[in-house]
Amino acid sequence: MDQHSRTLVDRVEVRAPEISALLARILSRLPEAARRRILQSAFERARDAFNRGDLEVVFALFSANAEYCPPPPLYEGGALRGRQATLDFWRRVFDRYDENTIENLSLDEASPGSFVRRARLHHRSSITGEVLDYSIVQTTDLKSGRVVRQVNLLDDSIAGAY
Repeated sequence: MDQHSRTLVDRVEVRAPEISALLARILSRLPEAARRRILQSAFERARDAFNRGDLEVVFALFSANAEYCPPPPLYEGGALRGRQATLDFWRRVFDRYDENTIENLSLDEASPGSFVRRARLHHRSSITGEVLDYSIVQTTDLKSGRVVRQVNLLDDSIAGAY
């Protein structure tokens, strides 16, 4: 990953995640309209990082012991534990599929520190020809500005969207 293609905010999240975690804690105290704009921007940056393959940015604010439930089309086991296990999982996905994209469909704040996103993902292997297209409902919980739990479930309400 070319570090120079990262935005300043992305570079700070990777190099000094404690600063970003502090800002996320401050965000939870802002009025709802301001939280929504900042949250939308954060998920757009995560989308952009995922689409360019910069997984370090995507998972920079995951806690060291975060619980992560990968999207069912990619994984059938139990929850993964920790930022490193989550990164390793996605690195294997990116090794298997040379084309990986995500499109944000909606984002709602369930409560300060808890978010529900709907997203569409696409994975394609030019070697095997395998293609996966699916939509998820992703619930993310923060504590002290860090992701402590993220669960990805298939979004049956969007089935057949591809």
